[in-house]
Order: sequence, then C-alpha cells, then structure tokens
Amino acid sequence: MSEAVKTLIFLAVAVVMGGLAYVSRPAPATSAPEEEVNQPLFPTFTDPLQAESMQITRFDSERGQIRRFEVANTSDGWQIKSKGGYPANATEHMTKAANSLVDLKVLRIVSDLPGQQAEYGVVEPNANAISAADEGVGQMVTIEDKTDKTLANLIVGAADKEDPQLRYVRVPGRDRIYLVRLDPTVFSTEFSDWIDKDLLQLNPFDVASLRFRNYTMQVANNQIQALPQMDATVAFDAERSSWSLLNLKEAAPGDQTQLAAAELPADEKLNTEKLDEIRNSLDDLTIVDVFRKPEQLAEVLKQGEGLKGLKQEDLPTLVSNGFFPYLMPGETEPQLVGLNGELVIETQDAIRYRLLFGLEKLGGDNKDQKQQYLFVQTELVDEMLPPPMLQEVPEIKEGEDQDIEAQAKAREKILQDNDAKMTEYREMKNLATRKIYELNTRFADWYYVVKAEDVAKILLNRDQLGVPINQPTNQPSGVPGRVFPGGPGTGMMRPPAAQQPMTQPMPQSEPMDKPASEEPADQPPADQPPAGDKPAGDETPKEEAATKEEPAETPSEPMKPAEDMAEPATEEKPAETEETPDATPESDTPAEESAE
Repeated sequence: MSEAVKTLIFLAVAVVMGGLAYVSRPAPATSAPEEEVNQPLFPTFTDPLQAESMQITRFDSERGQIRRFEVANTSDGWQIKSKGGYPANATEHMTKAANSLVDLKVLRIVSDLPGQQAEYGVVEPNANAISAADEGVGQMVTIEDKTDKTLANLIVGAADKEDPQLRYVRVPGRDRIYLVRLDPTVFSTEFSDWIDKDLLQLNPFDVASLRFRNYTMQVANNQIQALPQMDATVAFDAERSSWSLLNLKEAAPGDQTQLAAAELPADEKLNTEKLDEIRNSLDDLTIVDVFRKPEQLAEVLKQGEGLKGLKQEDLPTLVSNGFFPYLMPGETEPQLVGLNGELVIETQDAIRYRLLFGLEKLGGDNKDQKQQYLFVQTELVDEMLPPPMLQEVPEIKEGEDQDIEAQAKAREKILQDNDAKMTEYREMKNLATRKIYELNTRFADWYYVVKAEDVAKILLNRDQLGVPINQPTNQPSGVPGRVFPGGPGTGMMRPPAAQQPMTQPMPQSEPMDKPASEEPADQPPADQPPAGDKPAGDETPKEEAATKEEPAETPSEPMKPAEDMAEPATEEKPAETEETPDATPESDTPAEESAE
C-alpha cells in the first residue's frame, strides 16, 4: 500500500471521527442569549394537566450511585413506580411540580462553558459519565405526558448566593446555564410526601379494647424462642368514658418463658390517662416507607386464614424484617408474631387489628432517624357480633274459643320483628366483613416502616399500667421497673439460620444468619458554592449508621420446634425501590425489596 493511499485512509478516518464528535456534542441553545431572557424555558409546555408522570434523578455522593424516584398516573390511579406501585396521593403534588415548570422564565444567562457546570451544580446525573469523586452534580427532573412525550426536562443546580430563591439550571444536552426563580421542594423524593400517611385510618373513639402483648423474640442456635413480659387487655366504656382492666398476665416467677395470671396491687389503680394517650396516638401512626411483599405471601395474607398456605419460600422475607411463624405460650395455634411484640386493637364495629412490631433500623431525612418495621392484619371479632335473640314463633291454635285472626296477626308481627333483627345482623356483619377484606387487601401487599417514636407512643410497659391510688394518673408511676429475664421457649417453625436477634434487614446475597443494614433514605446532593455571583453551598449529609445489638445468649435448654422445614429457596433479585440506584446495589440492600 502506497503512502498516498495510507494518507487518504487516515484522512477518511479523521473525517468520520470528527463527524461523530460533532453530532454527539451537547446541543447548543436554540437562540441567542438576549432572545431567551424573560422567555419561557419550555414554551410548548403550557398545560400542567398534561403531566402524567415525573421522574426525578439524583446522584448519591455518599454511595456513588444514581437514584431515581418515579410517580405516574396508571389505569389504577397514581402510583409510585419506584416503590413497587404503591398508591400515591399525587394529584395536588404533581400539579404543583408541573406548574413550577410551566412558564418558567429565564432571568439571566449565566454561562455557555461546559467547564463551569460543576461550579453551578448542573452536571447531569448520569451513571456512565460521573464517579463518586465528581462534584456539582444536579437533580434532573423529567415530566412526560400520557404518550411518554417529554414535556419538560431540567437539571436543577445550586441556589444563588445572593438570593436562595433563585436557582441555576440547565437543559440536558445543552451547555447553556440559566438563572431562574424555582422552588426545588416541589420535586421532593421523600416517600411520605406522596402518600396518604394515615396508616390505620382508624378513629380513636371507635376503640373498644386494647391488648398489649409485650414480648421479644430471640434467635439462637438456628431456633427461635419467645420471652414474654406482659399480656394485658383493657376495655373502654364509651357511655361512661372509662377504662377497665379485663385481663393481666405477667412472666411466671418459676418459668420466665410462661405467663401467669396477675392483678394490680391493692394500692394501684389503672393508668387511664396513659391509656387515653395511647388511644389518641393511634391516629398519629404514619408511614415513612414501604416494601412490597412477595406476591405468593400477599395472596396468603389476603385470604385471612392465618398461616394456611404459608410456604417455606415465604420465610426469608418475613424473618429478615422481624416477623416469625410461632406458637406462643398458652395458644393453641401458631400465628405470625413480631420481633418486638404486638398491639391488638378491637373496634366498636367488630374489627380486630393486629400490629406486629418488627426490627428497628436507621433511616429518614438525616439517615439517623429510628424506624421500625410494622406488619398489620385485620380479622372479624365474632363475639362482638352475636346472632340476635329471636322470639319464638307460636303455632296458631284452633278451636271455638280461639281468635284465629288475632293469632295470625301476632304471629306475623313476631316473624317481621325476627326478620328485621336478622337483616340488621347480616348487614352489620357484611359491612364489617367487607371492611376487613378491603383493609387486608391494602395491608397484605406491604411491609410498612414507621417512626420508632410513634411506636413508643402506643406501647405500654408494666410499670405504666398502674399508678398509686393517691397519685394523679397523669404523673409518673412510683412503681419500680420490672425485669423480665428470658429462658427457653417452645416454637412452631425452624426459621432460616440466625445467630442473633434480628435488628437489621438481611441481605439476599448472604446467608440468613447475618443481618444487613437498610438502604439510606433520600438525601440531596451536596452543591459546590462558587464565589460572588455563584450558588450557595449545602452541607454534606452524614452517612446512615446501622443499628446493632449484641448477640443473645444461647439458652441452656433450646426450644424444640414442632416441625422442621427445609432450607429456604434462593430469593429473587430485589426490585427497584423509591430511589433505585443505576449502579449495582450494595450488599446491604434490604431483603424485602423483592421483585414483583
């Protein structure tokens, strides 16, 4: 090959490479700077009601991962797609977000230099183009219509140092940096901002009774045992507006794994003030996060038949979040129990709520908020809906002295009264049954996460149950705290191997005998403050700390499970969560984030 041919080949390659570089370069602004000032940044986006979905992408500098939050209007209503399709109250919030971009006007052109994007915090959050060491990565907001056509796409950067209500922004694919007036809080990625936070949807004044089942579950030597502390049931009389103690059991003196009947001391009375506080706090139990349960497990729970249909492959997700199939002392049938006890609520309309308290973890806005997993079930309280007492229907007596017509009328009146009572009874029972079905359908699909401080408000310790008779009930009790040592218990199922109490979610990539920490809650990226006319800086969020407990002591007499089960099947790869990283998830991704 001659030198001339080689030269021509090299020139051709150079032309091709130059062409590729040209077409792949960021698109320039479509008009001159002076023509864009005071003009809408998205002139074709004029109707906020066109917005049918929004995706918010940000860079988690702590973990070096891209995270996404997505909400969309589906055939089943608004859903948080990045949280497994959890129902969202997004109409108002979405309208605010869309309105903020409709007629968003350019106040000033800041720069056309790509090298200044990091300075103003408008680097695109792209997993293929950034690393953990990169700075100045912005938050990208994409709004689409029902045909998936992009209505607006914007990278929101840092705040202006002189006026924090102004933000530096950039349209992806363009170099030009703009200054606009924008409130970035409307682009929240906090799960709780997009949902109905009222978990139970329960009127506190409908509460008929509360049952405090205080116990802890411990796992040792591949076996589980219950350490019961107290089982107390109190009832509320709505007519008299008063509480009464129906039942009290404490850990038996001779066997701390069993409960024995007990009573309040003669010099104590029921702490009604505390009970009122607990009842009213039920309305404050709000959701901060959710994780979808495996479909098979959800279907079993929707049937409302206890543990019937529960399979071995359902155990890992239950155990890793702090919930166990177990035969409690004094019970005749096994049931699901919580790592840290439970609260049973019965309402005036014959509905029983079971709130199981699972493991605790750290999370929230600042990544160190104490949170707790919660499992909710409902069932019908049959004894609260007894069949009505019907009048006996007399036979018509015939004879010369008998008034056949009067007897027939009286008989018909009794039949009508009985029929009215039965109709009322069936309507009440059907109403309760329908409500229970609706509640279980909603609860069955999800593990809920609530604030630990909210859980503390609805718990009752033994030394809070009573107060001295001569002491106001709203004052701290003088009764000293009680210690409830544990011991071996009796279980129903052998769970996957575990060597210590569950205090954190388990990773799917590791054996079931080692807990794992939860993914951190959302945090905005740290912006870099330029000097003078440049953006104000934000503090870098602290990394979430994982909770940890010391391993429980191995009991001297391990419990004997009634039925051994095979090793659990390998779990599926976790599905995307509220903010799904583009990069490969770390080993501490929670086990409950199962694929749908």
